[in-house]
Amino acid sequence: MKKKKIPFKKIIALLLFSLHPLVFVYLLRMITDHPIYVAIAMFASLLFMVITHELGHLIFGLLTGYQFISFRIFSLMLLRENGKWKLKLKRVPGTAGQCLMAPPRKKDGRYPYALYHLGGILLCGVLSSVPIIISVFHMDHSILGLPLFVFGAVSFLMNLLNAIPTNGKGMLNDATNLSMANRNAAGKAALWNQLEYIHLLSQNIRTADMPSEMFFYPQRQDLDNTLVQWQVILNVERCEDMGLYQKAKEAAEDILKNAPFLPTFFEDILKTELIFLDTLLGSTGDHTEKALQALEKHKVIQKTPNFARAVYAYRKLVQKDGEAANEAHDLFEKKLKKEPYPATHDFERRQMAYIDACERGIS
Repeated sequence: MKKKKIPFKKIIALLLFSLHPLVFVYLLRMITDHPIYVAIAMFASLLFMVITHELGHLIFGLLTGYQFISFRIFSLMLLRENGKWKLKLKRVPGTAGQCLMAPPRKKDGRYPYALYHLGGILLCGVLSSVPIIISVFHMDHSILGLPLFVFGAVSFLMNLLNAIPTNGKGMLNDATNLSMANRNAAGKAALWNQLEYIHLLSQNIRTADMPSEMFFYPQRQDLDNTLVQWQVILNVERCEDMGLYQKAKEAAEDILKNAPFLPTFFEDILKTELIFLDTLLGSTGDHTEKALQALEKHKVIQKTPNFARAVYAYRKLVQKDGEAANEAHDLFEKKLKKEPYPATHDFERRQMAYIDACERGIS
């Protein structure tokens, strides 16, 4: 029996396709007479990658003492609320899925975090390799071999993006978080605090009532760590929840001034809160309007209730434009509906109520 040759040229071509959709379209016409099967395989592989990646976090998290909070695929989120399973719609910018889990209690300041973060990469990496291996021996059968290879290759390569740590300035992934946690004690503490914050938020505990030790103020030399940067954002929220608006402003201004870099979304969050805080504290100026105009060009931050709240405060208290304020209020209500946790709704509505109280002069 004649031994089948492994079609290396086709494999290389398909790898190129996985990295660039335009190359994919061109190669489909050259390689196969069944483009529909490959297209289906491509879309199926993306769904497969997201599901298996998040399942990996869930499985390895449970194995290392984490507790389930929520499981999201694209915008569909499964979570437990008041002891009941619920499905909600929640879109998180920059993510296709997310498995959130409560971290185990610390022992002597330590807790397991590596396997939980690597779990998605490991499970998806192993499972996506299976169709690749099978496809190698069926490349002469284009209806089976080619789609199988595409299915596995796209899943594997997309998953690989999570396995390569970034410098933190752009995309943040699992490998980046793991690298930042391994960097220093501040990173490890900030990671645990971030996970515990989501856990407590899901238990309907407001930020002001969370343990104070979760909200440490980092040393300046640690501000190049994205986990530590997110810690500062949590600190700002806590101060706002406690009515310490001047302290919240100082924390936001400090990191914007002293951090060597900030991911765009982090920077936008902090600038959004500064517009809100400057408005409440009566320290707005030309810089506030310029900051607002700049943020209006960033679509991701506009999807948050934070942005709508800041716009509402500025239009209502500074510009005294009732119509524009009402538009911002309507946008706020629309965005807040997409937030899954009641504690978030409570926080945002209290801030909106404070804006109204400031207008009436009873703050």
